[in-house]
Amino acid sequence: MSSWSAEQVLRALKQFDASKMSDDVKRIVTAEYELVRFPQRLLSPTFPAAQVLWSDFTRPFDAVFEEVARMVQGWNLDAVHWWVTSATRPKDTESQLVLRGGERSDTFLILARDLAGDTANPRVDEGVTVELVRDERTLRDAVVVETLGWGRSMPSEETLDQRLLDALRDLEEWVEFQVVASVNGDPTATGRCTIVGDVARLWGAVTLPEFRRRGCYQAVLSRRTRLAVEHGATLALTRGRPLTSGPLLIRAGFTVYGEERCYGLAII
Repeated sequence: MSSWSAEQVLRALKQFDASKMSDDVKRIVTAEYELVRFPQRLLSPTFPAAQVLWSDFTRPFDAVFEEVARMVQGWNLDAVHWWVTSATRPKDTESQLVLRGGERSDTFLILARDLAGDTANPRVDEGVTVELVRDERTLRDAVVVETLGWGRSMPSEETLDQRLLDALRDLEEWVEFQVVASVNGDPTATGRCTIVGDVARLWGAVTLPEFRRRGCYQAVLSRRTRLAVEHGATLALTRGRPLTSGPLLIRAGFTVYGEERCYGLAII
């Protein structure tokens, strides 16, 4: 891990984030910032519609903020959520957001782990099993966990059919996969992994509250890293919230490379 700097890890995550944007995500990408409008199907109490994913500019902050606010208002939204990291410029972006009434809405640790010699065998409760999502049953189990865990609406049958086709296609080349954990047959946790070259990006993990502290998250994490190693990955990158998945990832050998903080601001 010593060969990776925090700047390199941030850059790798940024590249992954851009590559995962679906066609129904509205993106405004300039040399100074990236503003996105996520579709209704992805929204949840912890995932807002309009987000500035990164910003790096030298113009007066007021000018850029007003520019972003006008575009968000054009989407008929009344708030924007602005992410800041150690790479955000100007350096006083966070304080500028707070001055405008911004309140912190989310925080993520940025984590990475060398996968060489990955032999982690997490301690899990009896009855916990993990399967690769590769058919209709396992896909539906994973979607149930996502829908309940994130407070989303259940996708349509057409969407489910397309997701299964996409999952099977991705498995042919092992560019992306998803696993789902169960306890005595009840779906409990899920998580995804995208592999680009020798880097595995772990994302989309969620565990239902009633099944936490039973090793389900750890089992999903271990299965993903093992599969990633089997298909050429030597480094895992991910995010984790400081009070939930973050400590679990650190105990699993991940190193913290920085922090992302999000501020929600009304723009009316």
